[in-house]
Amino acid sequence: MMIFFGPFFSGQMSDPNSVLETHLWGTIRNFVRFQVLITSPDDTDPTFDTGYSILFLIGMILMGAGLISDDRKNLMDDIYDSKVTRNVYLLGKFGSLFLFGNLLLVIPTIIEWGLLIIGIEGVDIISAIPALIGVILFSEIVLICLGLVILSFSSLFTNRIYSSILVFGYFLAITSVFTGLIANNQSFTPIMYLDLFTVLTILSFLLQGERTVIYYNIQDDSPFQITLDLTKDPGILVFPFLLIFILLNCFLCFYRIVWKYNSPHSYLWQFIRRITS
Repeated sequence: MMIFFGPFFSGQMSDPNSVLETHLWGTIRNFVRFQVLITSPDDTDPTFDTGYSILFLIGMILMGAGLISDDRKNLMDDIYDSKVTRNVYLLGKFGSLFLFGNLLLVIPTIIEWGLLIIGIEGVDIISAIPALIGVILFSEIVLICLGLVILSFSSLFTNRIYSSILVFGYFLAITSVFTGLIANNQSFTPIMYLDLFTVLTILSFLLQGERTVIYYNIQDDSPFQITLDLTKDPGILVFPFLLIFILLNCFLCFYRIVWKYNSPHSYLWQFIRRITS
């Protein structure tokens, strides 16, 4: 996987193109850095900033937390059910949040790419296109993951305030808890990939073509760093963890919105419970 992505998104670029690529990927990673910092070994002065990520998350949560919970609170889901199927209803809710996320993340990225081409002298536009494609692909994966989580929480509650607070707390907790768990051994463990933001950040380096990254713990008084070889387990495990995360949230959304209210499936579920009890 690393051998495939590396040449396509990194390639043999001239120095101005490398500067553009570094700036572009660095900007997009600011949206998925949350209390831990993962950088390339070439970064001699890594900086940590949660400003972009928090603002982006707040924007997505404010938009998406009430998409389903408000309908449940106002009993609008039954009205929608008489007009469209629940599959279409769920797809429409996700589509609206996904479109909003693209306005927040992808469109500014494309604009920045254009400004970098204008501002950096000597950039080869053709050679700079793969970097833009890689960043857009990564942005869409980020939006899919965040959108599914937000809709999952929105489907669990009838109050957008509860779903907003809990989904933000969830994002904060998965980073804090799992970073603390790996602080004891200070070496690579798949437990760190239970943090969605760690998975997404490392995925960005894979798409960029990096082979090694540095994982920093910045929460404790005695910080540590772990070197991750992306050509081995730290890189390979990103994909199954990301797939499992997406599938679990897809299942939760589908169960809460479609399966739970579909009478044939309800009968099937009751039948399965009877024969297994």
